[in-house]
Amino acid sequence: MNEVAPSRTGDLQVINASFETLTGPTQLFAFGLVGADNTPVIGADVEVWTRTREGEPAVGPVPAQFREIPNQPLGLYVVRLDLPVAGAIPLAAVTSDGAAGQTALRVADPETATVPAAGDTAPVVATPTTEDLLGFERLCTLYPPCGMHKNSFDSLIADGRPVMLSIATPGFCETAICGPTVEVVESVRTARGDDDRVAWVHLEVFVDGGVTLAEQVTDWNLPSEPWLFGVGADGTVVGRLDGPLTVLPEEIMALAEQLV
Repeated sequence: MNEVAPSRTGDLQVINASFETLTGPTQLFAFGLVGADNTPVIGADVEVWTRTREGEPAVGPVPAQFREIPNQPLGLYVVRLDLPVAGAIPLAAVTSDGAAGQTALRVADPETATVPAAGDTAPVVATPTTEDLLGFERLCTLYPPCGMHKNSFDSLIADGRPVMLSIATPGFCETAICGPTVEVVESVRTARGDDDRVAWVHLEVFVDGGVTLAEQVTDWNLPSEPWLFGVGADGTVVGRLDGPLTVLPEEIMALAEQLV
């Protein structure tokens, strides 16, 4: 910290809500900032530094872009980082007025990632639809329900359709970061208006009132939520977003564009 902010004017808490970031160039990472008085830091000029190997100089600065969270009095900072190695990678965020904070990224190789990554074969699971709840007590905990329950994921893949698969539970998520996920994904879907080219599916995390994990979520090996996967017509994962990235319309739109 002293290396990148030797004269820091205050301490920040860097909120890393992503479960797993992948190795590679220009990897997307989103984070929140909270000041010493526990107040969110909104709209600041922020630069990010990382150290990929012990003993090497910090890499940076890389400017972060502030993004508002739709329908929330909060926001996130988004940055693209070159992450050549896996492991716990230290990250420092420094504002233009000298306040600074740090966290550690959990960085994994795509080949050994916990959650399916680009190039992996997507786990093909049946998802509840308006015609068949598959034992789920509620089709969708968003109110009003989203429009992403017309077709089951497995049938869409069998038909050779590219799919944007959202796995999230608006009704049982308690944070401002993951709660709006389905609402934001739904807004991108309706804005695109291309359901004939890209299918959109939402899968709830629990089969009941927030207690019993759905088998489909277990099949995807998800240790957290929310997640959004872009799956190609051949059933291969094209890309993924998790945690705070799932409430950023530009990133959701970009992932959908990769499927067409």
